[in-house]
Formats: sequence, C-alpha cells, structure tokens
Amino acid sequence: MKETTEKSTEQKPKKGRGLFLFLKASVSSQIASWVDMGLSQLLFAVVGLTLYDGFFAKAIGAATGGIINCCINYKWTFRPEDCSKRTVAIKYAIVWLGSLLLNSFGTAVTTGLVSDLPILQEWGITEKSVFFVAQLAVSLVVSICWNFMLQRYFVFRNVPIKDTLKSVSTKIKNHKS
Repeated sequence: MKETTEKSTEQKPKKGRGLFLFLKASVSSQIASWVDMGLSQLLFAVVGLTLYDGFFAKAIGAATGGIINCCINYKWTFRPEDCSKRTVAIKYAIVWLGSLLLNSFGTAVTTGLVSDLPILQEWGITEKSVFFVAQLAVSLVVSICWNFMLQRYFVFRNVPIKDTLKSVSTKIKNHKS
C-alpha cells in the first residue's frame, strides 16, 4: 500500500521537456528558415532587390524569419508564463545577433581552413561545395549549442538580463585572473 501512495505523490515531468521540446524548437526553426529563404529569394529574384548583391533581400528575409521563429517559440514551443513579451524580444534579439555572427564567421573560417586541403583538391571538390558543407555543419552546431540552449535557458525564462550579464562578466574576470 505504501508503495502506491509514494508513486502517486511523485511529480510527473512537465509537458514540453527534453526531446519533445527540442523537436518542437526544430519545427519552429524550419518554418522560420523557409520563410527566410523564400522571402529572400522573392525579394531578390522577383522584386529585384539586388542592391549590394542581395544583402538587403537576405537581411529582410533573415529578420522576418527571426521574428517568426521568436513568435512560434513564444506561443507554441516554450510557452513562458512569467516573461514579458518585451523582455523576450530583447533577449531573443541578442541571441539572434550572436547566432548571425557565429554562423557568418564560423562558415567563413571553416571554409577558409578546409578549402585549401590538398586532398579535397585532388578529389575535385570545389570551394562552393566546401562552403555549402561548412555552412550546413556550422549552422547545425550553432542551432543546437547556441540557439536552442540559450532560448531554452535564457530567452524564454524569467532570467533578468542585468543579472545574467553581471554573472557572465564576473566569470570572465575570474577566468582572466
């Protein structure tokens, strides 16, 4: 009898944790990516927004995809109960900017390091192919290790930005010592 009483008082895990939460975030990310790519292509190829080799078309697509991702994650994926939309938007923008920089520099560095490997040249692998694979690999790493983790534990939680920045700053100072 005691065993059934103990089992019934155990707390069940909350909905949306672990793998299921990761899968929901992945679906949200895919939707946002399709919007980003589709809008970028539409603006570049159909509307003719080709200024600076499509920089503005891509920037508008990326920003729109980011907004859509944030909204889907707010309403469906993470469903924060104690975070204001304004705070989420600010924290999301910080993480999104970091993601943009990590993807851009990570892809460029990886492409630069790998494209000159003699074996790839022997096999006839072009720099464009290396860029594609580097972009895919970097985006997967950034998506999981940066975007998902920070969205899960920082953006969509009631974690004050000032406290987080202070904590990070202290850890950096202590690490340098």
